[in-house]
Amino acid sequence: MDRFLVAAYRPGDRPRVWLQPRWAYMHAHPFVIRLDLSQIGIAEDHGHVVGVVHPEEHPAYCFLQAHPGTAVVKEALVDWALHHLGGISQSLGGEVIGIWVPDPDPGLDAILTERGFAATTQREPMAMRALNRRLPSVILPDGYRLHTLAEEDDIPEVNRVLWRGFDHEGPPPEDEIPGRIRMQHSPHFRRDLHAVVEDAAGAYVAYAGIWFDPINRVACVEPVATDPEHRRRGLASAAIVEGLRRAGIKTDAAGGRGGGIRHDDEEFFGHDVDRFSKASDKINVFPSLDFEKRLGLLDDSAFQQR
Repeated sequence: MDRFLVAAYRPGDRPRVWLQPRWAYMHAHPFVIRLDLSQIGIAEDHGHVVGVVHPEEHPAYCFLQAHPGTAVVKEALVDWALHHLGGISQSLGGEVIGIWVPDPDPGLDAILTERGFAATTQREPMAMRALNRRLPSVILPDGYRLHTLAEEDDIPEVNRVLWRGFDHEGPPPEDEIPGRIRMQHSPHFRRDLHAVVEDAAGAYVAYAGIWFDPINRVACVEPVATDPEHRRRGLASAAIVEGLRRAGIKTDAAGGRGGGIRHDDEEFFGHDVDRFSKASDKINVFPSLDFEKRLGLLDDSAFQQR
């Protein structure tokens, strides 16, 4: 899968398939434990992967990756999804299957429409920034210190900042810690690309992780989190800049206390548009559209019996 996604990437264009770093992050995330990975459909041609359809967090909502122009592969993957994926939607009150579609992809739109899918209003915005423009300089306020997990990796503190940073109340549950450890055991997890900001008391108050594809020179920034008591101070921006610098991207100044990022060929991507707009002066935002189908309306009697 890594080789397929790396080969399918096209520089300077909206990604039509996932970046390899997002695939790596998905499989490192604790959410993946809840999925039945045997339901993932993989299309091969003479032993080479040419497409895949898979969920990310919930089996009801799927993503389809295939080389451009491979209509037969896309048709086969959609049919696999209809027979093997899907789940209960609380908002729609029944069993559904949704497939995210890069906007635009008229060929895939047509395949889904022929099979009874209908476009919804759901969107998954993606922020993309080419690093041939300067990022604004980021200076940490007094009393904060920036370092990567390669220098110090306090798992309970990582757990605390990610728990607090995603707006959970109360103390972080200890049963979240195995998931944090699991993520760091991914072969694609690099502690030197995951940066944290400490406050004066030594508590982690901001976190930014970089998942990097060194072949295509692209990165996904996941996760990004700041303790609510320390927001709007540029802490997450500083952590992002430091991670990108550590990935080998050229900067004007060493260290995490400043420096714009310069490079002609590199890009980074992230899901949270608001969060990334704080870290960069200009970003491109493009959506993926969700096509859904109520499984109870399927004509395939064998599938209706599931």
